[in-house]
Amino acid sequence: MDALPEEAIRAIKRIHSSWLEYEIAGDGPSLMELCSDDIELWPPHGRPWLGRAAVSAQMMGATARIHGIEIADLRIRGANQLAYLTANYRTTFSSAENDIPRQAVGSHLWILRNQVGTWLVTLVSWRS
Repeated sequence: MDALPEEAIRAIKRIHSSWLEYEIAGDGPSLMELCSDDIELWPPHGRPWLGRAAVSAQMMGATARIHGIEIADLRIRGANQLAYLTANYRTTFSSAENDIPRQAVGSHLWILRNQVGTWLVTLVSWRS
């Protein structure tokens, strides 16, 4: 299997950074622009959200306010038109019911697909 070219790795890092910025800003529409039509989100507890409509509805309905996200141990691997990204995260957030900041620590896995020269997120799974 051929390794991903540096250009692809840089593009995927930009997508990851943009996703985090949009998530902190609560900018669901911009976040969805990074996703394929068949996007899947697999939360640690519960059923997955499958497809753009389900994921968008979930993003728009989120009530947590994210204060910051720290990333460590970011790795990107893959070949040709498919890549995967793994990383550890520490997210500081508060909820509408409780404005005291809390932290979630865990890891996430992303799968990205290159569609006509553009990398798009097709799956995000995380555990905390």
